[in-house]
Amino acid sequence: MLQKEEIVILSQESKIIDVLESMNSLGMPIAILINEKQRLAGIVTDGDIRRGFISGSSNRDPISSIMNRNPEIAFDTDENELISDKLNHKFQHIPILNKDQKIVGLFSNEEKSIYSDLQSNKVCVLGLGHVGLTLSLVMAEMDFTVFGFDINDQTIKKVKDKESSFHEKDLQMFLNRYVGQRLKPTTDLNEVDADIYIITVGTPINEETKLPRIDYIEKAAADIGSKLKRNDIVILRSTVPVGTTRNIVRPILDQKSQLNCGTDYFLAYAPERTIEGDAISEIKELPQIIGGYDTKSRFIAEQIFKRLTGVIIDVGSLESAEMVKIMNNTFRDVKFGYANEMALLCKDLGLDMAQLVNYANLGYKRDKIPVPSPGVGGACLSKDSYILSYSAKDSKYKTNIVSSARETNESIPSEIVRDIKSELESVGKKIRSSKIFIIGFAFKGDPETSDIRGSTTIDLLEELKNQGAEMKNIFGADPIVAKENIENIGIKAIDYQDGFKEADAIIIMNNHKSYKTLDIFSLLGTSSEECIFFDGWHMFDPSDINSINNVTYLGVGCKF
Repeated sequence: MLQKEEIVILSQESKIIDVLESMNSLGMPIAILINEKQRLAGIVTDGDIRRGFISGSSNRDPISSIMNRNPEIAFDTDENELISDKLNHKFQHIPILNKDQKIVGLFSNEEKSIYSDLQSNKVCVLGLGHVGLTLSLVMAEMDFTVFGFDINDQTIKKVKDKESSFHEKDLQMFLNRYVGQRLKPTTDLNEVDADIYIITVGTPINEETKLPRIDYIEKAAADIGSKLKRNDIVILRSTVPVGTTRNIVRPILDQKSQLNCGTDYFLAYAPERTIEGDAISEIKELPQIIGGYDTKSRFIAEQIFKRLTGVIIDVGSLESAEMVKIMNNTFRDVKFGYANEMALLCKDLGLDMAQLVNYANLGYKRDKIPVPSPGVGGACLSKDSYILSYSAKDSKYKTNIVSSARETNESIPSEIVRDIKSELESVGKKIRSSKIFIIGFAFKGDPETSDIRGSTTIDLLEELKNQGAEMKNIFGADPIVAKENIENIGIKAIDYQDGFKEADAIIIMNNHKSYKTLDIFSLLGTSSEECIFFDGWHMFDPSDINSINNVTYLGVGCKF
């Protein structure tokens, strides 16, 4: 569907010559005429104008004298199939109205042709990480034939064996159901026979320069370009700096395929916006953002994703869609950064930030303040602020607020370690020889996930080492992360009973609901020495914890 900004919309009082000039400037064979209430009054085509001149109309006559006052119309709530059925040799274009009878777009025979030709169920998803695998499985459920491509042999082997590489609700059921059936994992592009290509590879940040790496995107685009054929569509789903799809992906596709974007093949951006732990459900429930290289690209991408989710949001350009994704994640990072900054301030002022958040939010319907946390991690939030800053590098406007929030969030693990070290020293203990038990290695606990990418626990471990802690004295547990994955980062994984026993410091780093079921009084009572209990998510009542003999409660930005 053509959007409002792409079509000619003029007052029914306009002169014929003005309408003709507007149609000519946009290369449109039709104009939409509206009344003083901005509602549809009629349409006029270049054929109507020709017939008007033959009948004696002049350039200065009002367009209302020759317009069609009763055109075929459709509504934005109608399915494309229904709209398409209305098009015939008589009606080449159909205005699309909202419930207020105001114009929102135009459907043409060109879109009908594209829709009719869109019969392919063959998809290739490049990158079978969390984003790519969950999308592949949902598309398989919706009767697509999906080729899941990844360059990592182990990744493909696990998928072929129907093994979960990460924890995700319903993931195992979907693997059992579709792998080897409608989902075909492969490391060989020669095995791929697809008309739809979806890029879901990672865009990590260079840890030294803090610049986004797009080499995985470039490699995926080159791989697709080597197989691209006429009328295929490429959809980028990874988070990228604004302009990447148009200025980097498109030239690679053009060069490798020797085809032209917009005429020979199509290009769109449809960002992933799901939450880890509930991704499979959210792919089918969340509105899908669509931006395209041109109208045809957007239209085709919309038809694909309409099979997955009920609401499609057409944002127009590739750049608009890229920006929506970055805005979603950076806003959350800023929100959490504010809470953490207030927590640090409250600590200096001798105030309980967590309690103040409860007071501020109680009965207040707007702008809920988050509870402070031990930093903000994860594969997305920890990098997308840098992607936004990179996107703004040539702009006169800089991302000061976003950058400051990221700096605050990254500082929290260091603040935690300094507080723990200081408290240990106050009771005559050294951090080097202290037993430290860390609970929570996944970057979040709710919804639960096994993903440790960007986990603030990793940052905490690095700071503990910097402050003199010995790795042999640090132990860990997580209700979801496998023990071997904890031990792969150099920490001995033990159970809660052994972890609490004679611990000098217990640190809770994520908010998994199972911690609430721990017999915390019995566990904390296993130490005869002074013990620090750091509650990173304020899950326990400080007064209850402090009532236990020899135990001191700490939280983000507070001490009791």
